[in-house]
Amino acid sequence: MTGVDWAEVAANGYAVPEGLHPPDVLDELFGMLGSEDPEVRDTQAYSTLAHWTRAGHFDTVLRELGDEAAYGLSHESVLVRSFSALVLSEAMSRVRLAPLLPGHIVAIWIECWMRWYPNEPDVRSFEEDTGWIHTVAHGADVAREMALLPLMSNDDLRHLMENLTERLRSLPMHLSQMEDDRLALAMLAMLSCEDYEPEDIQEWSETFRQLWTDLEPGLIPPGAALAVRTLHSLHTLLHLGATIDGVTLRPAYPEETLAAVQDALRSVYPYYGDGQTG
Repeated sequence: MTGVDWAEVAANGYAVPEGLHPPDVLDELFGMLGSEDPEVRDTQAYSTLAHWTRAGHFDTVLRELGDEAAYGLSHESVLVRSFSALVLSEAMSRVRLAPLLPGHIVAIWIECWMRWYPNEPDVRSFEEDTGWIHTVAHGADVAREMALLPLMSNDDLRHLMENLTERLRSLPMHLSQMEDDRLALAMLAMLSCEDYEPEDIQEWSETFRQLWTDLEPGLIPPGAALAVRTLHSLHTLLHLGATIDGVTLRPAYPEETLAAVQDALRSVYPYYGDGQTG
């Protein structure tokens, strides 16, 4: 332990304490991600890691930071897994904005996420004593940053979209803490890539709508309910756009994307639209 007062660091807007070399405390901060205390885990550990990564304070150890976050996705603690995902999204964002690492290093991080996200068993959003857990939302944040990386190929993007759909298909409980917006933003990031072509959009739409169209009459299961809300959120984003790091995301194939999303929405509720489209 370094003796750093992390609560004071947070209170000071995450300014680096005088005389402290941020890479020296990387292990300590990662060790705090599993804390049951949400102030320690979220406000102090994760938020310090996020602020200092964005500021470039970990650039000399960016590979170590990303590796630790990627490997954290297989940790026994759901808190470590979930908050490691958030740190991984920050590492990927830093790589995107300041290309500091070769693609094969980032590809290892991506593979760790691909194995973890659709299979994460604990999808609770929030617990009164523990605070945010939020694995579905945090994992979607990683997917968003992955989609924006220039190294992502068409096959990578297709696999990424498939993983988001699989996550919803296996959802064991209803979620209501803005997971739909986080998933929709990740989808918009993918749809903004020229490599994700109209035929891919159509294939995704047909697969995604099976989450609800293949259901027998009865109560709507959790994955289908969240999928429909995600589709509504995505439809809103298609009209409003979304801005990340000063760049507004819009679909690379706007007409095809909007048509696919609206057609999927009509499979939920056939009265959407003015009768002139379809």
